[in-house]
Amino acid sequence: MVIPSKRPSFLAVTGVGTLVLTGILTLPAASAAQGHEEQSQAPGAVANPARIWEDRGPIEQLDLFWAGGSAERAPAGPFTFVNEDMGGTNPKANVRDVKGVLWGVKWDEEAQSEVAASRLAWAMGLRVDETYYVENGTIVFPGSQRPAFQRIGSFIDKQGNFKSGARFKRYTDQKIKSDWSFAQNPMRSEGGFSVLVLMDVIMANWDTKDSNNKLLSVPEATGTRDWYIVGDYGACFGKMGGHTSHSKYVLKDFVANPPVVKSVSGDTMYLEFKGSNASAHASVPLEGARFFANRAAHLTLAQVEDAFRAAKANEQDLHGFAEAVYGRIRDVVTRVQ
Repeated sequence: MVIPSKRPSFLAVTGVGTLVLTGILTLPAASAAQGHEEQSQAPGAVANPARIWEDRGPIEQLDLFWAGGSAERAPAGPFTFVNEDMGGTNPKANVRDVKGVLWGVKWDEEAQSEVAASRLAWAMGLRVDETYYVENGTIVFPGSQRPAFQRIGSFIDKQGNFKSGARFKRYTDQKIKSDWSFAQNPMRSEGGFSVLVLMDVIMANWDTKDSNNKLLSVPEATGTRDWYIVGDYGACFGKMGGHTSHSKYVLKDFVANPPVVKSVSGDTMYLEFKGSNASAHASVPLEGARFFANRAAHLTLAQVEDAFRAAKANEQDLHGFAEAVYGRIRDVVTRVQ
């Protein structure tokens, strides 16, 4: 069972950080983060059964501000620039903090949504990346010369200060083995798979393409274990839709989405979802919905608010998103009672 420590003030992670740009990159530009993540399995390690879900104890006791992290594990400046990350669509960079921890930093529209969504998914028993939202940071340019950034330049002013906050993702000693597909996931019959699908629908995660799913090999005390995870929750809390009709982290769009549950018939719960892999999110077994509801029923609105507080949502968004998410969770819970 997880017994969370008392949550300190969320201002603990909002202090001004400093990024020091070095003339020589400490890791190859094309694979700085990947090389750290994709470490080989230790000789003699034992492979444990794969997982998609785990029981973290009574959900009402979990701290959704820190989730799987803590104040001690949060990013600590000054930060040393490693390289600009050109993967995906959002501006990103890799940095190393004063404790030597390697972080992936993401700016723009996905930064806050990813932090809040990862905490909610974590509370429901899914494995997620360890993320933090840092509101202010400063880049120090050796020789006062600004590098020719390709994508992050517009998010840093002439003095090197962040123009907006950023999501920091901690890199750990785990290996990305492959992507996985919704259609072929071997955990489809387990309750944890229903939890994953329902959280996508509840949080309006429309960008659920298979390439965003990651199969991880994670070192544990008894060896390594494969974990099926959603590797990117950035597209949450907006309008669900296709390639040309969607949004991210827009409160008015999020609350305008249809209810989570379309209907319940026989042993199936049918869902309202528009986005990638729509057929995989069209329904879950009623037994899987009950598995979800048995845990979600004990989640409180205050805990959901803490997830958005960790993302540094403004007051209107904090309460608006939290109430909408809580209502969507209760939609599932009440339909299986």
